[in-house]
Amino acid sequence: MLEENQIKILMRMHELEQGLAELYALFAEKFPAQRELWLKLVREENEHAEAVQKLYRLTYQNDASFAEGATRLGAIESIIDYVKKTCELARQDQITPEHALELGRDLEKSLIAKNIFQHFKVRLEYSNLLRYLRDSSEEHAQLVQAEIERSRKKRPV
Repeated sequence: MLEENQIKILMRMHELEQGLAELYALFAEKFPAQRELWLKLVREENEHAEAVQKLYRLTYQNDASFAEGATRLGAIESIIDYVKKTCELARQDQITPEHALELGRDLEKSLIAKNIFQHFKVRLEYSNLLRYLRDSSEEHAQLVQAEIERSRKKRPV
């Protein structure tokens, strides 16, 4: 059974994944040159949000356990606030395509650093779900970094 703080962390992780999907959808709308990249990330962040919900359910079915370790609710909430502020800046056209890419990379790297999913233990049949969540933030950071490098090569010197 989850403790109150663990429930809050999981709820905020779900909210964070949804917030990232919203931000990336705004970037897809605002920056057509990278539209496909952002839409891919939107789909995957929505999948992450669903996976967090599934992990939450699995803990109540005793198919998973969660020991938050060094994961702090305040840290997750500060990332959520940052994502919300960034969404507002994007809506106001105050973000360039290059800045959007850097923000996306940095947000994904911050999630890697938090590595909340390392604090889950799941039954063997659910290990792929956990592996997917652990690996996909790294993949997202790499995809966005590759796009940053492509964009820099295209810029005139």
